[in-house]
Amino acid sequence: MKKLGFITSAVLYLSTLTQVLAQPTIPAIKVTPPTNQGYSTLSGFITNFLTVSFAVAILVVLVMLIWGAFEWITSGGDKDSVGKARNRIINALIGLAVLAVAFALAKIAGQFLGFDLSNIRIPGPGQVSPAPADQL
Repeated sequence: MKKLGFITSAVLYLSTLTQVLAQPTIPAIKVTPPTNQGYSTLSGFITNFLTVSFAVAILVVLVMLIWGAFEWITSGGDKDSVGKARNRIINALIGLAVLAVAFALAKIAGQFLGFDLSNIRIPGPGQVSPAPADQL
């Protein structure tokens, strides 16, 4: 009888709700889905694409330089291995120069043509770009 009383009291105790005082109550968190997903204009996409492509290109150049330096260090004096490593480093530096020239040409073309590379404005269908203040 003692076992039945113990089991009954244990089940009743564990099945009742008790208040936990170790942690304060937390208000409910409201989750709202994002409203502006994607690109609303083509100019935003082009600007972000150019920024990401330049960043990836710089990372690739850095990896190629490190790879060439590692090959040079681990060549052990072998002329063929040193030549491969030297060519890899030279090609990486040429790629960096081409990247810098492309970026500079884009900036210069933007200044001559009157647009900012980091903020390209392409009007959408039905949108008319405002006239400059001096033409009003």
